[in-house]
Amino acid sequence: MRLLHPEALFLFPLILLFLWWARRGRTARRKSLGYSSLHLLEWSKSVTPLRLSRRTDLLHALFWALLLLTLARPQQSLGEKPRTKEGIDILLCLDTSSSMEARDLHPNRLEAAKTVSEAFVKSRPDDRLGLVVYAGIALTQCPLTTDHQTLQLLLKRIFAGITQRDGTAIGNAIVTCVNRLKNIPGESKVVILLTDGRSNAGEIEPLKAAELAAEYKIRIYCIGVGTETTRGFLHGAGIDMETLTTVARRTGGKAFRATNNEGLAEIYREIDRLEKVEREEKPEILYRELMIYPGVLSLLLIFPLLWRRYRGEQV
Repeated sequence: MRLLHPEALFLFPLILLFLWWARRGRTARRKSLGYSSLHLLEWSKSVTPLRLSRRTDLLHALFWALLLLTLARPQQSLGEKPRTKEGIDILLCLDTSSSMEARDLHPNRLEAAKTVSEAFVKSRPDDRLGLVVYAGIALTQCPLTTDHQTLQLLLKRIFAGITQRDGTAIGNAIVTCVNRLKNIPGESKVVILLTDGRSNAGEIEPLKAAELAAEYKIRIYCIGVGTETTRGFLHGAGIDMETLTTVARRTGGKAFRATNNEGLAEIYREIDRLEKVEREEKPEILYRELMIYPGVLSLLLIFPLLWRRYRGEQV
């Protein structure tokens, strides 16, 4: 049992004070009345106005008490309804350097990564997801959100060179993700980092950044994308799978290598299977409204008060 608006009951002492003041006024008026004979005085005593007045005061007090109780909205607890969702906090971290335009994946590496990332977002309806892009620097394109439509729209809009500084700053990208996740409550925090090269920019080494991620219990899945011999019009410096594997191992994640579109899609499906956890939210307490009961009783008390007024009695 609870009162949704208990402050309404604070008015009850004022109501009692008003009723006491009104009663004193009626008593003073009766005492001031004179009688023309002792016979009339004896007759007035037989009417027992004091008893009627007390009954009226009691009706008034009950009416106001019930009305205030109605306004306070009493509710009865029906128990807790657990709200458990399958979900975690995931940041997609995509390399947008110029080498991501290589066409060994169709139509190119970046577009292939965007396509599988969009499919991944659709497969995680209960997760909060965000997007970080990086090349020579790292930028947060979308913070963690459950608004997946907006996230997918932002995914579609990224392009090679969006950061306006070329290079591959993997360490900076990881730290940017850590800063987005470290103050988020919960134990399930994941970064999916995709790159087609090796770290050659930024102030932070990838392995140092991985240690920071491990401190905050952030798992990193690293994906190296592209073939060893690029058949597109761009050639990168090659994928540093050794560093990516070490980063993943130190953070409790896993490293993958994708050389074609289907392989890349399968990697995201595997990550989807690996990251299925139960996240319990605060249970919802169900209540039944009880305000109708004092409300109906207060309305019923109006009728005797109106009847007394109709008969000319003081109310």
